[in-house]
Amino acid sequence: MRTALLISTFLAVRMIATAAADPAISEGAGQWVCVPDDSRQLQVQIDFVERIYRRCDQRTCSTFDLAFAEDGEGTVAFIFGPNGQMRVADDGAHYVETVEVGGRIITSCGACSFRSLDDLYIEDAEHRGS
Repeated sequence: MRTALLISTFLAVRMIATAAADPAISEGAGQWVCVPDDSRQLQVQIDFVERIYRRCDQRTCSTFDLAFAEDGEGTVAFIFGPNGQMRVADDGAHYVETVEVGGRIITSCGACSFRSLDDLYIEDAEHRGS
């Protein structure tokens, strides 16, 4: 009896963990927040809800239409603005962003993490309640 209860508990925990696994970025769900390895570089938000690519510093964000360039080899590529591109591992573990600004090529890299729509709705409700 005790063994059956332990097995049932293990299976329930495993099902919850599997259900809660983050989607691949190629699934185009929620938002992904990308933090550069170098804190002097801009953060990126890939927003599949509004279909917007945001590059943000401490004060403001530049926004661009979100466009897929290609999907393959375990990565997803995005094109933003006239001079920017980003290649992201499908699990978000690593990205490389390249953008031309004022004739200079700026490259940054880091990691992205998924934010579900549930997280976004909770955050939005908290801001409205403040």
